[in-house]
Parts: sequence; structure tokens; C-alpha cells
Amino acid sequence: LDGSSSSDKEGKTKLANAKQILDDAIKSDVNVGGRDVQLLQRVVAKEGEARLALAGILWDDGSSKGAAESQYGTACARLDELNSDYNAREEERVKAGRKVEAKPKGASLGFSMEDIVGAEEASCSRFKNDKFIEEKLVWNKGLQTKVKKFLTLSR
Repeated sequence: LDGSSSSDKEGKTKLANAKQILDDAIKSDVNVGGRDVQLLQRVVAKEGEARLALAGILWDDGSSKGAAESQYGTACARLDELNSDYNAREEERVKAGRKVEAKPKGASLGFSMEDIVGAEEASCSRFKNDKFIEEKLVWNKGLQTKVKKFLTLSR
């Protein structure tokens, strides 16, 4: 995904594989249910990351701009719902005087899928911040560049 592959064909194959993996992961996340609200919030936050990554890859492809915009729109809608729910639950927690729940194990391991970005941080406005993409998402430079190009609607 970083554009440093040995051949153009190999690079296209890697991108096609990445698209398929992200698409499959997103489809499996959409209908996740359960009683562990923190876990569900983290799943939605990760889904937002996956949709943003997929949007960057689709945009860079050039022939899938509509699909890229659709992925991003869905990510923003779901993240807005996540933020609204998170804020309401936080407000309720503070009013009730309950302690802050500990972050899950692995929250500071340095891997994006290990909850660096949780419900309190995942939002479309944060994803538009270059520093946030570079420092929080722990993506390779190629994917960061693709996502930044998409977010600025450039080639």
C-alpha cells in the first residue's frame, strides 16, 4: 500500500487484496451485537478506521470515487452516532458518580487495531487532521497519503 512494490502489477494486486480484506471486515462488523457497550463502541470506531482506509484506497484507484465517498459518508454517520452515544453515556456516568472504566488491555500497544483510537476520539473531524492520521492511526505512509488525498479530494 505504500507504493514501494517491485512492480506495478504487484502493487495493484496488493491494493485489490486490501480492498477485499477491508470490505469483508466492514461487512462482518456492521451487525455485531452484544451487551458489552465498550466493546461495541471500539468495534464501531475500528469500522470507521477501516472505512476511511478503504475510501483512501478507492479514491486513489481513480475509477471508484463514488464508492470512496459512500464509504466515508457511512463512516461519518456511524461515528456521529458513536460519539453521540458515548457522550450521553459519559454524561450519565458523571451524573451517577461512577468511576471511569479502565482502558482495555492492549490500549497502548502502538497498533491501530489495539484501541489507540477509541469511542472518545474517533470522528470524521479528527480524521481530517493530518497530525491525527500520522500519529494516532499507525498506518504506513502510503495509506496515510491515499487517505489525505481523499480527504482533500485531490489526486
